[in-house]
Amino acid sequence: MKQKLKFDDVIELLGGFGMYQKRLYLLVVIPAMWCAIMTIITVFTVGEQDHRCKILGLANDSYKHHDEYTNNSAPKLFDEECSIVVNITGNVTKKCDSWVYDTSVFTSTLVSEFDLVCDRKILQSHASMGIFAGALVGSALFGTIGDIFGRKVATCLSLMFMFGGHLGTVFIPNYFSFIIMRFISGIGNIGYWNSAVILSMEMASPKKRVWTGMLIEVAWASGEYLTVFIAYFVRQWRHLQLVFAAPIGLFLIYWKILDESPRWLVNKGRKEEAGKILTHIAKVNETEKLPEDIEVCEDDQPIKGSFLVTIRKVLRSRVMVIRTLIMLFNWITVNAGYYGLTLNSGKIGGDIYVNFTVSVTMEIIAYILCIVFLDRIGRRTLHCSCMIIGGISCLCSIFPVIFGNETHQWIIITLSMIGKLGISAAFADIYFLSAELFPTSIRSFILGLSCIFGRLGSLASPYIADLGLLIESSFGKALPLLVFGSMMLGSGFMALTLPETMNKKMPETIEDALALKRNKSIDRNNPEVCMELTKEHLLT
Repeated sequence: MKQKLKFDDVIELLGGFGMYQKRLYLLVVIPAMWCAIMTIITVFTVGEQDHRCKILGLANDSYKHHDEYTNNSAPKLFDEECSIVVNITGNVTKKCDSWVYDTSVFTSTLVSEFDLVCDRKILQSHASMGIFAGALVGSALFGTIGDIFGRKVATCLSLMFMFGGHLGTVFIPNYFSFIIMRFISGIGNIGYWNSAVILSMEMASPKKRVWTGMLIEVAWASGEYLTVFIAYFVRQWRHLQLVFAAPIGLFLIYWKILDESPRWLVNKGRKEEAGKILTHIAKVNETEKLPEDIEVCEDDQPIKGSFLVTIRKVLRSRVMVIRTLIMLFNWITVNAGYYGLTLNSGKIGGDIYVNFTVSVTMEIIAYILCIVFLDRIGRRTLHCSCMIIGGISCLCSIFPVIFGNETHQWIIITLSMIGKLGISAAFADIYFLSAELFPTSIRSFILGLSCIFGRLGSLASPYIADLGLLIESSFGKALPLLVFGSMMLGSGFMALTLPETMNKKMPETIEDALALKRNKSIDRNNPEVCMELTKEHLLT
């Protein structure tokens, strides 16, 4: 009779996190850097350029003549950035329909090429939003593809979407086509990210999963570093897009070199194919292949009907409903805050390249803090501390605006970077907190729902980050920070009402989840205890 082993036990027998897993992890991490690059590249490709109206009848007008035409001794030729004088006395103006742009920071961006200024400023926000709209669709699409057709299929198909979307952006003829290409890119980006994370974690031993989960976040930050480094030297937006889009074509070779997840094959009943891959893993890891008397069995499946039963129990419990709503709002906040503060790094004054580099460095520090403190001070404590400190920092940006002047711009930048540190740590921590607050039968559902709400936050982020475009003053630069700070502070204080989950078993039932509030575990074998707790939450 064959001995049945769970897949995690089989992976341990084959070397845990051996050479095969390390090679696989390296393969999936490299394109993950491009997910970051292509998500935040709009900081530079849609970067705002100083501008003024083009002077009628003046040949070869350019922004470098700006000082000459704004000198008080010269006749007034235009009024601010969006109107031009049409008579010599300067008392009649009209909206201009052509502009000249400052090329000292960017040679060309989407803003200058398609004149996304004045009445068309909102189109800058739409341009950044496109990829987040695609991510909302891609999360559902590739999640389904990965479950039905396999992790490898989902991973490689998403790479094709990435390549097509990002390369197509280089050759767009108009603004509308830019949005379409960014939407396609967003579908591929999130599809690859999710599929790659699942594929690498399914092949790793349980002891290494936290590290694999955190290190791929470091790969994301590394992609951001690479973006600002290349963007510093390539300041024409189409050229920059091409530099990063072209290498994605090399990743299409993954169709040939990646193996399907043997865990997925086992759960689909394709054990013969899984066995061949496991034999290959044993060979690469230089371990003995599985004995013939060992059979790899499927992962435990939820009891039929348990999902709907648990959902009904959650909806009948005031405690669980409030807990769910708090987590959903926190997911909206961490997505809006993270992406918003990243996009806002070029709009708070100072040098955009320095700001962005410091912003990414804050992100790296945040991940290190999570690795160090996640299992020391607790998930909730770390999450709330980061949200509250980051929120206070962003809100404090109003003080240098009210009481300071242009020389105090560095204070606003510093406070923004502290906010980025806090929101990055909270973003990394929220996955652990969410997974450990809800019972097994609905955990995947809650995480999926949370991701959808999070995508709504990311959709809103470019519009909040661009609020300063509507108010052209020092207060306008601080306004996005005030909005993000308020959201972070509110989310942090609400999360204080959640139970701590550190060093506690993940809840398997609704009763286990409710017991977390009492800061103790329950004996599920004692029917009286379970009945008492069930009555309590039904009454509340």
